[in-house]
Amino acid sequence: MYQKVNDQLESGMNLSWVAGTNETKFGLGCVYKVDDHTSIRAKVNNNSQIGLSFTHRLRKGIQLTLSALIDGKSFNQGGHKIGLGLELEA
Repeated sequence: MYQKVNDQLESGMNLSWVAGTNETKFGLGCVYKVDDHTSIRAKVNNNSQIGLSFTHRLRKGIQLTLSALIDGKSFNQGGHKIGLGLELEA
């Protein structure tokens, strides 16, 4: 399910069920556009994983992304992931 709340905010939800294992999965996410060059994304799923990202277009053809994936079940234990992306378009 997807909802465009307004020009700056979009949200979505995903729900699935696997018949063979009776496993249910879900996820929630949103994108907030700060301005024409910057956006913030957040997501969470049923495994207590929390994803966050910050994307900024530095100039035409160059985009920088900072991201993190946090394990909510073992927040104090570590094992979280962080990332840095630089996208170049010709």
